[in-house]
Amino acid sequence: MQLTIKNRINLDDQTELIKQVYTVEVTEKNHQLYLIYTNEENEKVIIKCSKNEMLMTRYSLPKSTMRFHRDSPALVTIPTPLGLQQLVTVTQKFYTDFEKQMIAIDYQLRQLETEALFAEYQLELSWQ
Repeated sequence: MQLTIKNRINLDDQTELIKQVYTVEVTEKNHQLYLIYTNEENEKVIIKCSKNEMLMTRYSLPKSTMRFHRDSPALVTIPTPLGLQQLVTVTQKFYTDFEKQMIAIDYQLRQLETEALFAEYQLELSWQ
């Protein structure tokens, strides 16, 4: 099965479009969908998704986690050249359709302390 990740990133009035395709293992357990794949850096990535929340964990050194919640901001931890950064995702759109094999999330990434906007994203996942 193939996972296609499309990400439109808006950062400082510049837009970047990214498309990635990976071989994926798909499992459903306890009303949660699990997408498991290995990225281009040979890191295991697990996406765990329900109707209200998605957690993306990249098993890098150090581990990176992204959390998206349908109704409330969510804390994320991302390794950067400055060390581990804690940021917040603010989700505007959270759409899942497991039968059609797709997830779409529009979100903002904001600074934790100041709530300053870091970037805006339109993320789409589909698998077949």
